[in-house]
Amino acid sequence: MEASLAHNVLPAEPEGLPRKPLVSVIMPAFNTAAYIAESVDSVLDQDYPGIELIVVDDGSTDGTVEILRGYGDRLTLLTQQNQGAAVARNTGIAAAQGDFIAFIDSDDVWLPGKLTAQVLYMQQHPEIGLVHTDFLAWKPDASGQFAPPHTLADPPVPVTEVPEIVPEGSGWVYNQLLMESLPHTITVMMRRELVEQVGPFDPQLKRGQDYDYWIRASRLTEYRQLDRVTALYRLHGRGCMTRYPEVNYEVEVVQRALGRWGLVGPNGEKTPWPRVRERLGDACFTFGYHHYWEGDPRIARRAFFQALVRRPGRMKTWGYLGASTVKALFARS
Repeated sequence: MEASLAHNVLPAEPEGLPRKPLVSVIMPAFNTAAYIAESVDSVLDQDYPGIELIVVDDGSTDGTVEILRGYGDRLTLLTQQNQGAAVARNTGIAAAQGDFIAFIDSDDVWLPGKLTAQVLYMQQHPEIGLVHTDFLAWKPDASGQFAPPHTLADPPVPVTEVPEIVPEGSGWVYNQLLMESLPHTITVMMRRELVEQVGPFDPQLKRGQDYDYWIRASRLTEYRQLDRVTALYRLHGRGCMTRYPEVNYEVEVVQRALGRWGLVGPNGEKTPWPRVRERLGDACFTFGYHHYWEGDPRIARRAFFQALVRRPGRMKTWGYLGASTVKALFARS
């Protein structure tokens, strides 16, 4: 493992002014040489003065590390053998010195004012351990080019006051997370104390480790979603979303949560079991659907069967179960 150990050091605050807390930004990276400079620049160009950017390269082979070395001591570079995003984030967190922890992926972009808005809210609401925001999907045009970020969303800069709150994404959200993965990782900021309480991302989850993490955190703190677009999520067809794994990690994450905490949130709210059963059935159907069209028809068949166990009245699932059975037979012959 190599590291450039210099950090962005905060200048001394004039007497009488509140201290600007340090924000540690964790960026895992793997073979994103085409995009990582834009991602790094979007962090370093934030108007918030106290940023420590830690990039953990997860065994890239495409020149990503060489690009990162060009930034010198403007960031901290850690390298490791390829072990996945969960291990990379854990490595970054272990090296972080900040009062707050924020996350960005190496092909996505933050918009101006993100950190200022989030730190301002966290300072005014010390009882809240996690804030997240809105984001936009960033799709290429027909030629494969991505529009400049400022043409998609141009929030006011600098931030002068705390944005409004999105009620649907705020509060004790454990029960809501049983039904959907709510925060997008690249929009999340957490207090360091909360990160230490939640513990590491789970490397056994090849997908959904962030979903699992937000569920675990939701048992310890209320969330707040700021009504502001702060990030662009790049859709370029090279990430893990282009290939479905053999394990339905979405279902596994929800079942883990149910096994550990059940249907009742920390605020006493209870989610009816029929809703959760339908939610799991839908997740099984989606998993089977992707495998039917782009993956293994045998996995698809099992997934459709599991979907029917939970939602037996859905006729579309019966049709796909039959079709995937036929497809699996032909694939075997």
